[in-house]
Amino acid sequence: MNGSRLFELMSRKAREYLWGFGLNHNFKSSSRKGEYGEWLARKHLIRKGYVLLENNWRSRKNQKLEIDLIFKDGNILVFVEVRARSSKSLVSGYESINRKKLNSLHRAFTAYLRENGHIFEHYRFDVLEVDLPTSKSEDPELFHHENIAIF
Repeated sequence: MNGSRLFELMSRKAREYLWGFGLNHNFKSSSRKGEYGEWLARKHLIRKGYVLLENNWRSRKNQKLEIDLIFKDGNILVFVEVRARSSKSLVSGYESINRKKLNSLHRAFTAYLRENGHIFEHYRFDVLEVDLPTSKSEDPELFHHENIAIF
């Protein structure tokens, strides 16, 4: 692991540590909002009893193919797309997934199954919508949409 990659990993872990105490919720970039949303989604699904297999998985053959979270729910492989948005957004996270994004996710899921050889009889696609508050007095809201049709 090179120095810049190690520094980014350590920085991310430090942010997650602070988030655990309810600190540092001022997000200047959409990538930080997404990172925070994924952290909240991960915590939420682990609390529900899901087992985390992958976080921000990317295909070895095509780095553009990415899956936010991959969990195991019993004997089901669960691919999770996290959509973190401001609670005042005009379009919900779920509604923001257009046909182009669905096609990209389908290619990523297929690549994951092909590259990892996991033998799961069943798998599904979930969307976890994270509505981030616009004021510090509010808490984020999570909406878990299970088994979304992707075809």
